[in-house]
Amino acid sequence: MRKHDPGSQWVPVGVTPEEELANLWSLVLHAADIEHGLRHGETGWQLLVAEENISEAREELLLFSEENRNWPPERTARSGQEAIVENSPPVLPVMGALVVFHAVTGGGEGRGLWFDLGALDRARVMDDGQWWRLITALTLHADSAHLLGNIFFGGLLVHALCRHLGSGIAWFSVLLAGVLANAINVLLHGESYRSVGFSTAVFGMVGMLSGMRLRRIGGWQEMVLALGSAASLLALMGASGERTDLGAHFWGVAVGLLVGVLLGALGFAGKRVLAPLGQWLLFTGSLAAVLCCWLYALYPWEGWWFVK
Repeated sequence: MRKHDPGSQWVPVGVTPEEELANLWSLVLHAADIEHGLRHGETGWQLLVAEENISEAREELLLFSEENRNWPPERTARSGQEAIVENSPPVLPVMGALVVFHAVTGGGEGRGLWFDLGALDRARVMDDGQWWRLITALTLHADSAHLLGNIFFGGLLVHALCRHLGSGIAWFSVLLAGVLANAINVLLHGESYRSVGFSTAVFGMVGMLSGMRLRRIGGWQEMVLALGSAASLLALMGASGERTDLGAHFWGVAVGLLVGVLLGALGFAGKRVLAPLGQWLLFTGSLAAVLCCWLYALYPWEGWWFVK
């Protein structure tokens, strides 16, 4: 290291309140073979050099600053996480509505009126054209345990989706994934197939979150991680139990993956592509679609002049 002139005066070449930054400056000058010292005072940490070395020291620090201007990168860019679009999505009211509705309909053991009109029944859908069952079946639950599991896991998943997509796009996508998965199950099963529950949509959310991750990350390792996450959740939450509809869960994940990739490809994830009013209109429209399907199930023709 170059020695300074014993007669020269030591002067500060940089001052910072951050000890970590002061140590970085010290390393920079050490690498440049410039003798220096650190001193802590009222103004913070001072980097001192001999007067004859001040120009060279400033040049080295300037180069260091320019080379590291954009480091470290933003957390969201580094980790691949999406930006937050909505901080407080209305998840609890919707989940609460499912609980209240279950209290009205009861369980499915007795095959009451609600289940006769709204359960996913392949024969009724394919032979009688009762398409509304693709939606109404999502709101019915066989028992309280079935309901509570869907409320807990579904609430967590849809909350994450709403934060990254907005409530309108998120709930519309969840409803779309659930309906498409139900339609596939109807096509693939036999005449006796019947199903109820929000779990098809819940597994659609699992697939959507994994699909959005697939779209925004790079590298086959991350792709395997995203697909593995979906498969693990499917195995953990939906591959066992006396009343488990594995086909509904599997197709929920599969359709959700495609919907998630599509959302990412269209640039919806993590971007405010709709104004708050647009999000609320889409959210309200999704809920209205469920309500209209139930009204049509209860009153198939009365007042529905536009479908006659």
